[in-house]
Amino acid sequence: MKKGLVSITFRRLTPCEIVDLCVENGLDYIEWGGDIHVRPDDTGRAKAVKKLCAERGLKPAGYGSYYNAAKDFDLFIPNLDTACELGAEYIRIWGGNSAAFDEAATENIARAVKLASERGLCVCLECHRWTMTEDHTVALKVAELTGCRLHFQPNPDITFEQNLQALKATKQHLCACHVFAWGKGDVRLPLEAQRSQWTAYASVAGDVPYLLEFVAHDDPANLVTDAAELASWQVNNG
Repeated sequence: MKKGLVSITFRRLTPCEIVDLCVENGLDYIEWGGDIHVRPDDTGRAKAVKKLCAERGLKPAGYGSYYNAAKDFDLFIPNLDTACELGAEYIRIWGGNSAAFDEAATENIARAVKLASERGLCVCLECHRWTMTEDHTVALKVAELTGCRLHFQPNPDITFEQNLQALKATKQHLCACHVFAWGKGDVRLPLEAQRSQWTAYASVAGDVPYLLEFVAHDDPANLVTDAAELASWQVNNG
């Protein structure tokens, strides 16, 4: 099973501390966030973090940029440069500013996909609230039009059944899963609280990276139990 961490889970920690946590908890992949840990204007930091990961046997699976496709496309370039220096396999971008289909943003996503592919990366969009990928039918349309990939993460505003349907509908474009357990009001729970839901998601998602994102109380101590829970899941590698 491909187990990892999204670095923004612990924004107050340094990259070295993030790497230590991953090694201590048997996590092999990291998606580095572009807001704190590896900023898009600091390729030197990206190179240093890539080296740090290599020294500890970790894979910088992705770069979680904060480029929004509704903005000027030129803003994507420094994010892509940083993702390349980091050695990431994908770069995450944001799909507009609402759940409605946005033709201009979709055109920018297509441009991003083309440019990234020329440099050996894929472009991913989270299935995130308040963006075009909130509605899985729109997400599917965007993926089919642009060639982008999709992250799955459960939307706490809809039911488990609706989330599972969304995952099944977009599975062919799946890049990774962002793994967390939220209750009503976005309250962060131990991952084991939603074990049955996540084992169902994993049975559909299959052999993709499962990246822990958020833990109860933002406490690194709670990563220990969540990482152990993640490691206990059976994933269909077929």
